[in-house]
Amino acid sequence: MTSAVPPGPPEPPLSLAPRVRLAHACIAHHLAEAGLRGLHVKGYAAAPGIYMPGRTSSDVDLLVHPEDAARACAVLEARGWRRVTDFHEGSIFEHAATLWHDHLGYVDVHRLFPGLGSDPAAAFEHLWRERTTHVISGRPVPVPGLDGQRLAVIVHAARDGGRGRPDVRHLQETLSPTEWERLRSLAADLDSQAAWDVATGEDLAPAGTAESELFTALRSHASGADLLAARWRAAGTARERVELVLHVLPVNRAHLAMRLGRPVTWRDVAREQTSRVGAGLTWIRRKAVRRGR
Repeated sequence: MTSAVPPGPPEPPLSLAPRVRLAHACIAHHLAEAGLRGLHVKGYAAAPGIYMPGRTSSDVDLLVHPEDAARACAVLEARGWRRVTDFHEGSIFEHAATLWHDHLGYVDVHRLFPGLGSDPAAAFEHLWRERTTHVISGRPVPVPGLDGQRLAVIVHAARDGGRGRPDVRHLQETLSPTEWERLRSLAADLDSQAAWDVATGEDLAPAGTAESELFTALRSHASGADLLAARWRAAGTARERVELVLHVLPVNRAHLAMRLGRPVTWRDVAREQTSRVGAGLTWIRRKAVRRGR
């Protein structure tokens, strides 16, 4: 990781939409030049009709094979992007690294897509086999097939309670029953039932699974203690739970800097650490009360 501080000027020279579209084209060119496979998902990479008219995008989402993630980041860093957050800093799923280019803006390099299958490599290979291209800024860009694009939007909505809800509602209202059923089948084939259920309100997965509870907590912007509890239940082994505790206790300085939009100070870190400890103690007290009943 090169820097954990929000980089560069406050706004690139290009306006948002042209800048993001140009970033798609440049990234596709750089990966092809390096012999790497990458699928552009969501945003301006989506086919017409997947989103409501007027829907905008603020960055590039690039999905690569998990074994190629480090190399894909290195290729982009060699061409002007700078690492802002590494994979273990970006989210609770540790699924993406965020890079910034002074003229082209942000790209999230995904080594997995949360909710899209239990095997990231198998999910990528499936989407790659069904891929097509979408011309963005004059460049053919690799994208999932139409149903893969739709499923990515739905699965993402499982952890995005803001724009995700109208995105899913738009698909529900515009797809035919046959198209919707085909999409449900793809979700089942890719082991994406939990995310599908939370995003759509349907029932493909068994009720009350730990994965469903985790997506529900994220989608509803649950408190720190409630989210920690959901993550604890979703951790399947004792080792995963130990890793969870070791991960959540220290303050993520890179993530905090991005949230604040400026370099962090020791006071920022202390304040955030106090909040995390408080959330942890609240969670422990709740568990103790439940066990005492």
